Amino acid sequence: MNLSLLYEELRRRRVFRVVVAYGIASFAVLQIAEPAMHGLHLEEWVLTAVLVLLGLGFPVAVALAWAFDVGPGGIERTPPLPRPEAAAREVTTPAAPAPRAVPAVAVLPFADLSPEQDQAYFCDGIAEELLDALCCVSGMRVVPRSSSFQFKGRDVDSREIGRALGATTLLEGSVRKAGSRVRVAARLVDATEGLELWSQRFDRELTDVFAVQEEIARALVKAMEIRPSSTEEERLGKVGASRATRSAEAYEHYLRGRHHLMAHGDRQIGLARESFRRAVELDPSFAHAHAGLADADVMILQWNFDLEHPEQVRAEALGASGEAIRLRPDLAEAHLARANILTVMGQAEEGDREFRTAAELNPGWGDACYFHGRALAVAGRLDEAVAVYEEAARRNPDDFASLALLVNVHERRGDTAAARDAARRAEEAVQRRLRIDPSDERALYMGAIGDLLYGDRARGIARAERVVASGRGDFATLYNLACFYVRLGDKDRALQLLDRAVGSGRGSRKWMQSDADLEALRSDPRFQAILARVRS
Repeated sequence: MNLSLLYEELRRRRVFRVVVAYGIASFAVLQIAEPAMHGLHLEEWVLTAVLVLLGLGFPVAVALAWAFDVGPGGIERTPPLPRPEAAAREVTTPAAPAPRAVPAVAVLPFADLSPEQDQAYFCDGIAEELLDALCCVSGMRVVPRSSSFQFKGRDVDSREIGRALGATTLLEGSVRKAGSRVRVAARLVDATEGLELWSQRFDRELTDVFAVQEEIARALVKAMEIRPSSTEEERLGKVGASRATRSAEAYEHYLRGRHHLMAHGDRQIGLARESFRRAVELDPSFAHAHAGLADADVMILQWNFDLEHPEQVRAEALGASGEAIRLRPDLAEAHLARANILTVMGQAEEGDREFRTAAELNPGWGDACYFHGRALAVAGRLDEAVAVYEEAARRNPDDFASLALLVNVHERRGDTAAARDAARRAEEAVQRRLRIDPSDERALYMGAIGDLLYGDRARGIARAERVVASGRGDFATLYNLACFYVRLGDKDRALQLLDRAVGSGRGSRKWMQSDADLEALRSDPRFQAILARVRS
């Protein structure tokens, strides 16, 4: 026992003071008790009882002195003495402040309050513009569009949304557009308490909506107590497409193009191309519109939407992406579009540089990493693909697609332990998605494949059968269901689904040749016949 430490603790807890006080009080009691006994003619045993009570009270007083103290707030429990090593650290090292959690903001889709309810593309576009602008500010995490837009059209309490997205602050709003006038209402909400932090309504001409977006973004940054650097301040004002054109009409066509592009499908991609082309015609200096046109062309080339004139599509994509970069060398979307078309054309080295540039220009954007990872996986650069997919998942923790594809890459590398870990993380992201939208078919079929490999086999089968029962016949759904049934061991059903997928006119031969999910079909003549029908 360390006697010096015991002595110090007794002194700190003021036990010695209580002992002295108790002794004085006991002496006073005895001085009063003895003459009182004689005066009242009490028996001798009464004095003995007083002595016994005083003796029994002594350890009780010491114990209470050890455990409690009298402070400004009344009787309080005495805190334990810090361990010597902790005390030494306190003396030699200044106390570090508790780390502040990184604030996270989710930009929700704006509600369409227009009379005809036909401005969904405009509402989504404003929200996306704000989201893109905020991604350039360090010191906070911006919840990706794929996560925050899951709540579109749903009446959900802000605290529930915050918990689901891991967001501390929500930006929500509405748009009412009539002719050349637009009313934008926006508010910031504390996602923890559900309290409003800021709100404002803007009644402007359509041409002034550009400035409104910047004002909202700056108000959000201020409300979150973030101090952007001078460089970030500059970028905050010019990241969005709205700052790249003075033409309200061109901007509207650009937003329509993005809206169609996000919807996928042959017809939607065609509409997106028309919208982007119109935006470029109205404002040839609109870099974002050029980049959007290149994106639409790349989708057509990658998935064989229309190969009657592939050379014309390639030329348009190259020209549009090049012009976007010339107009705005700092535009990440332009470099990503350029990277994708160069990769499609087999210029891997040049494409690789553009992917990296896009990722560097927008550190909060996961799309550049996702597409780069796909390109690296197809090229067989598996170790690099692992690093890039991991970065995509770091930037967007809810990106179950990157993690699901990471499982595939680890399997090709022969690293079962890493594949299992990636599958676990993918399943966590899938479950977060399905808690928000239980009918999300992409989450269901990607989760089903992971379940079959490293998780709950019965749950995986149930998920896949739910997607089959929905009757969806788009390429992505059919293809991924085929991958599932290959893994399940049902080759006939897998080949039937794969045949239907390729029969839609879509598909990528390079991807199918490198996909580990289809490994068991490689030597089957039926698979080779299906592969031969894929035109590129």
